[in-house]
Amino acid sequence: MMKDEAHYDLAFLDIQMEKMNGLQLAKLIRKEDKTIILIFTTGLKDYAVKGYEVSAARYLVKPLKQNEVSEALKNAVKIMEQNKKDAILLTVNGEVRRLHKNDIYYIEAEDHYIIVKTKGEEIRFKAKLKEFEQQFQEPQFCKCHRSVIVNLHYAEKISKEGVWVEGGKVLPLSRIRWDDLNKCYMTYYTM
Repeated sequence: MMKDEAHYDLAFLDIQMEKMNGLQLAKLIRKEDKTIILIFTTGLKDYAVKGYEVSAARYLVKPLKQNEVSEALKNAVKIMEQNKKDAILLTVNGEVRRLHKNDIYYIEAEDHYIIVKTKGEEIRFKAKLKEFEQQFQEPQFCKCHRSVIVNLHYAEKISKEGVWVEGGKVLPLSRIRWDDLNKCYMTYYTM
């Protein structure tokens, strides 16, 4: 949908648009980007509750008031600053890339490389897992094997045979990691 490679931090959407309504567009955007801040502007008060379905940051009713827009933008800046803390920088092929931790399915060490798997790609670069893993904290991120860190947000099932993540991949699970992984999983989903 968002065909260019740019990353957007904020989008203002109106509920009433020509080809689709703002909620439909927001759902499409959320499929591609869970971190973009969405602010709805509309004259229709009835849709405010629906904004929660797409994690809208704010719902502004027209006519817009300057103080409400300013407050919405201040709140958006706070969210963006938090998102920066929730991102990492990777140097891949001489380029520095920002990657949101919440977009990572798992991190795997293979030979002298790290593979970071997201929904849309596998990013491969030279590094040691030991140096890299300090950026990922339990309970959301947990080691399931000496060479694999899983983002439990994307873990659909765990058993002593492995960890099933979205997309059908089964990650290996070490016997000695089972108890720690199980505790992380329970903590993450009961916090």
